[in-house]
Parts: sequence; structure tokens; C-alpha cells
Amino acid sequence: MKPSSPALDSRLIPVTRAIALQRAVRYEWRHLAGLRSTWVLLAAIAALSLVAGLTAPVGLAEGTPPSSWSMVTAFQMDAISMQLPLSALLLMPLATGPVSTELSRGTARTTWLTLAGRRTAFAAKLMVGGGIGALSALGGAVLVALSATAALALSGRAQPAWAQTLSGLFGYVIFMACWPVIAASTVALIRNRIAAALLLILWPLLGERIAGTLLRLAPGMEAVAGWLPFGAGRAAMAAGSRTLPETDRALVEAFVGSELSSGTGTAVFMGFTAVMAALGAWSYVKRDAR
Repeated sequence: MKPSSPALDSRLIPVTRAIALQRAVRYEWRHLAGLRSTWVLLAAIAALSLVAGLTAPVGLAEGTPPSSWSMVTAFQMDAISMQLPLSALLLMPLATGPVSTELSRGTARTTWLTLAGRRTAFAAKLMVGGGIGALSALGGAVLVALSATAALALSGRAQPAWAQTLSGLFGYVIFMACWPVIAASTVALIRNRIAAALLLILWPLLGERIAGTLLRLAPGMEAVAGWLPFGAGRAAMAAGSRTLPETDRALVEAFVGSELSSGTGTAVFMGFTAVMAALGAWSYVKRDAR
């Protein structure tokens, strides 16, 4: 007599959207974590953060603390004068890669099947990218603070007013959380990684300056110039500049290119990020992969 086969459980276990999204986030993180380039770029940010902290005593007299703004600048990797944080430029491959690689190599359909749909896949990419951006900013700031504290103590310099750096650090973390979302959404819209990278670099550096100049020349449009998105993002990061002397603060405001307060700048930049995410999601969902 043949042994009876075990009965197969044919019941279907429903997967909620929350569970599907959780699995998709885990999938995206494992994908990025498995790339050597991810760790190389994060290591570069860590190394630059350590160097920025170690140079805090340079040029200071013994017993003189560095200004809180100089430490904010170190946290942000010189975001105001460069118009973009150096860390944002370093994260560009991670921010654009998950979308552009799948679309250009024709593997997007496999991802959509694996992750139960295009919306879930795109949402997971944005969440993982935004999380990496925020964590890299926080981690880099911690390394700057630790190395600066040690370097100042060993060289006999006083410690800065660390509490005054928190507002600038908050704006920086928000910017870095939004940056990968904007980058991934731009790639989803343009479908070309190089063109998207050039746009994301040239628009904050030159495009907004030109647009702002033209808007200020147009009657009745002067106020709009201060609401351009990356100028608003820099205004969010410039919160710590209020501790500077008036002359230095005016110079920082000229680099920022926006008259918005840090709170308003944060809101404008987050709103711009939400709009870009919605447009990117629409393109990612509606348009076919190559």
C-alpha cells in the first residue's frame, strides 16, 4: 500500500500593502547593501567627516572656540558656498542607480513582479534612498563632532556652543533625506541617468541663479525668486548663520540666494520633494520599461 501524500494547504494567505511595502524595502536595502560602491561612497563621506572635524582647531588661538557656524559648515560639507553638500554629490550614484539601472537594463519588470507592483517598488526605492541620505547626514555629523571634540581638547582649544549647531544640522538632515527622493524621481521622469545627474548638478549651481535673476527683472515677480526649491533648501540649512556678525551673515545670505526663513525654506523644499516624488511615481507607473 502506497503511503498517502500529505495534504496540500491550498489556502491563500493575503499580503497587505504594509507587508508588501516592508518586503520591498528589505529587498531594496539588500540590493544596495550588496553593492561595493555603496560602502565605498559611505566610507568616503565618513572619511571626509573625520577630516572636517580634525581641522576644527586650525587657525584658532589657544582657548578660543570655533564658531558654531563653522561647525555647521563642517557638518554640511560646505553646502552653502558649494550650493550643494559634497555628501549629496557623493550619494548621486546611490540616489539615481536603483531606478536608472533597472529601466536601462530591462530588469524593471522582474522587480515589479517580485515586489508586487510598480507603486510598491517605487515607494520602496524612495524610502530606502531617503533613509540612507538622512542616516549618512546624521552619521557624518556625529563623526565631525567626535573628531572635532577630540582635536580641540588635545590642542587646548575650547569647545564650540554645540547646542547652536542643532538647527543647521536639522536642516541638513532634511535636505539629505529629500535629495535621493528628488534624484530618483528625476531619473524616473527623464529616463536617462547622465542627463538627470547633469540637471541635478547644474540647476542648483547655475540654473536657479539665472532663473532668479530673470524673475527679479520681471515686474511683479521679484518675490517668486526667493521661493525656488534649492535656494529654499539652502535657506533651511542656513539656520545656524543667525549667530554670525551682520557682515558675515549678509555674505551667507548672498550665497543662499533666498530670503526665506529656515522654517519656510524647509517647508518649501519638502513640498518640492513631494511634488517630484508624485511626478516620478506617475512616470514610473505609467511608462513602460525598455
